[in-house]
Amino acid sequence: MDLEQRDEGVIAVMVKRFEDITYPRIAEMREKVNGGGVLDDRDIAFLDKTFKDGHQMLSVLKRHPDYDALAKGVLLMYEEIMTKSQENSKK
Repeated sequence: MDLEQRDEGVIAVMVKRFEDITYPRIAEMREKVNGGGVLDDRDIAFLDKTFKDGHQMLSVLKRHPDYDALAKGVLLMYEEIMTKSQENSKK
């Protein structure tokens, strides 16, 4: 199996996991903080794990810049959620 085929498989798994697990969970957290809530330990652990998983994907993403917008969008969602949670915790 060459590198391109391996990358395609890894990307397919990454996108499927994002669609089925990561994005729905991010949407739940976004709704929670937009409703005035704060992130709990479970939420933070999830964000930490997915951030670390994404970091491990950097070499693949560097070879496939067509996924830059997706990666950037996820990071922006994380930032939005964490910022809003911090704001809510100060209230």
